[in-house]
Amino acid sequence: MTVNIEEVFRQYKNKIYGLALSMTKNTKEAEDIAQDVFLKIITKIHTFKAKSSLSTWIYRIAYNEALMHLRKAKNLNKINYHGFKESRITSKDKGFFINWPLLPDGLSEEDELKKDIDQAIALMPIKYRLVLLLRTLEGLSVKETSQILNLKENSVKSRLHRARLIIHKALSDYRKTKTARVAMGDDRFCGIATRFIYDYIEGHLDNTKENDFLKHLSDCYDCNVFLDSYKRAISITKALQCADLPKNLQDKIKTFLAHQVN
Repeated sequence: MTVNIEEVFRQYKNKIYGLALSMTKNTKEAEDIAQDVFLKIITKIHTFKAKSSLSTWIYRIAYNEALMHLRKAKNLNKINYHGFKESRITSKDKGFFINWPLLPDGLSEEDELKKDIDQAIALMPIKYRLVLLLRTLEGLSVKETSQILNLKENSVKSRLHRARLIIHKALSDYRKTKTARVAMGDDRFCGIATRFIYDYIEGHLDNTKENDFLKHLSDCYDCNVFLDSYKRAISITKALQCADLPKNLQDKIKTFLAHQVN
């Protein structure tokens, strides 16, 4: 299979950098990883046998490269599958996933809400943020995401659901401070919405369960509020965008590519 390296660079440069940045929370480390990934793609492209999609193959390289980098830096035990302490989050870190102009109507001007969502994503445990990145930002399938992260498909689904719930909570907390009459505390929910919401949104409920769920919604105010907030969390995540590859690194990789192609 013939692959145009320059086209791969154009299409995946920001995505690879965004994945690395999501895992390391450090721009310099992410730049180093992105450079190493492209070098590996160039040297290993002949081994790609199209048994999976090219995007899955590239993301798998990027994920493994980031893991190796973290191990070498002896940071894996502090970063992998754990939330980040507040002291690790700075104003520079916040918002590098967000493309705010793409947000749903009515949210673009709410600066406090932006801040809450930024912080929720920044503090989101890496195992949830990675699934959110691959499934929502990059639009990869559950199967592709499971192959990249070496997870069972059910784990991918549950982690995506958990990531959405984290953003939902940021929305809920914001609403609680803005509108006293809207009670969003998790302790008030009957629990039906949280058990069935993911499968309902994804269209995975059979007819009987879906009808039962809709009947319950017609009588449960709290679950309707929950469903509305969950849907808004999904619409917000669809507006997320990976950070751009720094220009100096783009130039460096382009120069290397030019020498390889010529």
